[in-house]
This record gives sequence, structure tokens and C-alpha cells, in this order.
Amino acid sequence: MPKPTKLRNRYYVRMPVTASDGRTKYTWITLGTDNLAIAQERLLEVLTFAELIKSGKTVDFWWKSGGQNTINTTTLSDMIEKYLKWAGRQHLKPSTLEVYKTALEKHLIKALGKKFRIEYISRKDLEKFRQYFSIDLSLHTVKKNERAVHTFLCWLKDEGVIASVPKLRPLRIPRQQPVYVSENDMKLIKAQTTPFMAKVFQMYVETGMRLSEAFLGAIKGSYLVIQGDEGGKNGMVREIPLKSDHIEIIQEMHTLGWTAKHYSRTFWKACGDAKVEGKKFHSLRHTFGLMSWLRDRDIFLTMKLMGHTNISTTQIYTQFHLSRLQDDFPSLAKETGRIVPFRKAENH
Repeated sequence: MPKPTKLRNRYYVRMPVTASDGRTKYTWITLGTDNLAIAQERLLEVLTFAELIKSGKTVDFWWKSGGQNTINTTTLSDMIEKYLKWAGRQHLKPSTLEVYKTALEKHLIKALGKKFRIEYISRKDLEKFRQYFSIDLSLHTVKKNERAVHTFLCWLKDEGVIASVPKLRPLRIPRQQPVYVSENDMKLIKAQTTPFMAKVFQMYVETGMRLSEAFLGAIKGSYLVIQGDEGGKNGMVREIPLKSDHIEIIQEMHTLGWTAKHYSRTFWKACGDAKVEGKKFHSLRHTFGLMSWLRDRDIFLTMKLMGHTNISTTQIYTQFHLSRLQDDFPSLAKETGRIVPFRKAENH
């Protein structure tokens, strides 16, 4: 006879279920209490539904639903729909919601199927999910999708749908050098777009702001202030120093009402027309970070200006061969006079 099992301060019972292939699997049903005596009473009620549970039906017991016992089918598509509705009420950034929607509706459902019984999800299922969608995606995108699925599974656990969250071995993403835009490439790119867009691109190089921050922040004096609950990464308040022309450009961006995606696509098109390959809008931010490091050689100052919370994130800008950077940023080399202190020693 099944017995109450305590998992993370709540009692559950493990019940057998006959899968579609005829094999016996098990599902954990919450007893909704941390009191053993109450759990034992509720277990007797669960056992009255044992045959239904074994046949694949899901029973929402009154201690979970707050009403009466109801019988339903907990399919993956149904739970994703409920989760996305819940997530939409949590004041999350639209970009975050879009990541959740893509990971769950585009990838997880296609990997496991709409009718997949989510309460049976296991590490093997997550491995199948990883194999399904990781073929043509970068490791960073794979990791982002897996984080979204993990958040979904944690919500299912909180809702009592699953007893525990299966985990995959974390992907190890090799640290790559950031992609920046050289001084000459920047001239070519700006020549392929409108004067206003050229000013926008240059502003991002000079401020290091993320693409979205110009839309999320509020101008206060000579700073763009992004509150943590308005999209500041890691929940931190970020203050970006601005020049007067930067303020005018941001105000014009707000007046025009174009989306962040419009600026990203315009930059991509300008790169294509200029025959500058491998650059993204985020490369402008990397250019700022690299130039800041080269100008001041103060990794902690660069970390602060970039809005990083971990110094290891900023240290990617110290990886480059300095003689190469002198060729890519001749004006900065002339300005500082010290990008490459010992050029001859490095040219071998």
C-alpha cells in the first residue's frame, strides 16, 4: 500500500500509472500538508481514485483546488497555456515573455507532443528536448531556452503538478571574444544609412547601453536611469552618463516611436550594404566596453560603465592582442598614445 512521503516539507504519495506503451510509470500526488496525520487521512481519499489514476486520469483534489475533487487530463499544452497566462500577469518584460513562449510552444511541445502528460516528465524527456532543438541553435540560445523550461517546471512544482524538478547537466559554454566594430567598419556602416540612424549607432558606441535601455530608461539630468523593475538586467538600477546630443537622440527615438527591432534590423541592413560581416547591434555595446578598457586600463571602471555585476564578465575585453586593436582603433591609439606600450615586443 502506498505511504505518504515527505518531500521538501510537504507530503506526497507515489501512485502507479499505466502508460500508453503498457509499461507502469509513477506519478507523485501532493497531499497538500506537512502534517503526517492529515496526510494519512488524505491518502485514503486518494486511494479511492486509484483505478482512475492508473488509467491515466488526473485528479485535482480539494486540498489543491480549494473546491471539490475534479478529474481532468494534465496535458503539456494545457499547462503551458495556464503558465503563460500566469506569467503575463507578473509584470515581466515583453522580451522575457517571448523567450518563454518560444521555448515552450515552439520547442518543448514539438519535442514532447501536445498531449504529453507533464506530471511524468523526467530527465530523459529533457534530454530529448535538448537534442530536438539544439541542432541549429547556438549554445547561448540553447541555454536560454533551457532556463525558460526550468522556470516553467518550477512553477509546476509550486502548483503541485509535479513533485520535483528534473535537472539536466548544465551546458558549459566556452567563453568567446566579444564581436566589436572597428573604427573603419563603423564609418562604412554609417555611410550606408540615414544621418539620424548613423547618430543612433554612434550614440550606442559612445554610451555602451543595451539596445532596449534607450526605451526603458528615464532621462534625469545628464543620466539615463534604468530601474531594476523596468528591465535593468539582474534587477539592478543602472545609470548611464549622457552627453547633450545623446539626450536629443533618445528624445527623438521616443518621438518617432520605432521599436527596438527596427533599429536592430536597420543596423543589420547597413552592415550588409557595407559588406561588414558578423556584426549585430549588440556589437556596438561590445565596442564601447573594449574602447573603455583600452582608454583607461581600469577593469573595475569598465565593469561599472557596462553595468556588469561580475568582474569575470568584463574580463572578456582583456583577451585581445593589443597590436591588432591599435590597427582597429587608430584614433583611440593616437588619443591615448598607449594602446600598445611595447608594439615591437608583441609583433613576433
